[in-house]
Amino acid sequence: MENLFWSRTSRLKMLKNEARSITLTNRIISYTLIRRNRKTVGLRINRDGLTVRVPLQATISSIERVLQSKAGWVIGNLDAWKEKKIIQPEWCLHSTFWLLGDPYRLTLTESEKLRMVPQTNKAGPAQDMSSSLVALTPDQIEQFVMAWYRKQAMMHMSERVAFYAGKLGVPLPKLRLSSARTRWGSCSSHGTVCLNWRLIQLPLALVDYVVAHELSHLVEMNHSAAFWKVVERIYPDYRQAQMALRKIG
Repeated sequence: MENLFWSRTSRLKMLKNEARSITLTNRIISYTLIRRNRKTVGLRINRDGLTVRVPLQATISSIERVLQSKAGWVIGNLDAWKEKKIIQPEWCLHSTFWLLGDPYRLTLTESEKLRMVPQTNKAGPAQDMSSSLVALTPDQIEQFVMAWYRKQAMMHMSERVAFYAGKLGVPLPKLRLSSARTRWGSCSSHGTVCLNWRLIQLPLALVDYVVAHELSHLVEMNHSAAFWKVVERIYPDYRQAQMALRKIG
């Protein structure tokens, strides 16, 4: 029996997540509809497809009008995601891992310790080192690689944060590494900058852009025209970096 004392908001919250579809330029597009206590309609596209976040009271007709007006953007970004190849690393010896845009190879030293060497370095250990008596599991290799990445990320990103803080003339902020799936970085109003550890795999120019972007929030905590002027002052080529990051996803 229906609870007659439920409020209208409570009943709406029962319908917060809903699988729906719409026809955009002769294509049927599936999406996840999420109702939230918000004022605007938000669209997001990632490897899971299209997600539409709307106010609790939004009607389906108003939501579909927004989607129709953004049809080109929706289809273009969905197609771009289909073209992306998500490559999982192989947790084994002699696999390739990227650091600041350069390939590194995981090897064993003569003392049977794991080490990363640039792939261009022909002086690295011989391939037959994998026949060592040391049996390494994928979990052990993953643990080593992730520790290496985080160490490199903290070292290089700390240098870049200090560099751009100096250019802006702001106090050196506290740096934290994040594992966010959808954001390269963030900056809190308390002056803490969070940078995604995965950035360390990208070329330094892109790392610099994200650092410059987040530190600019210490001057302008928004994305206004004034904010972008601050970014451009310390990183003039920010538009090219934005486009490159969008292609990476």
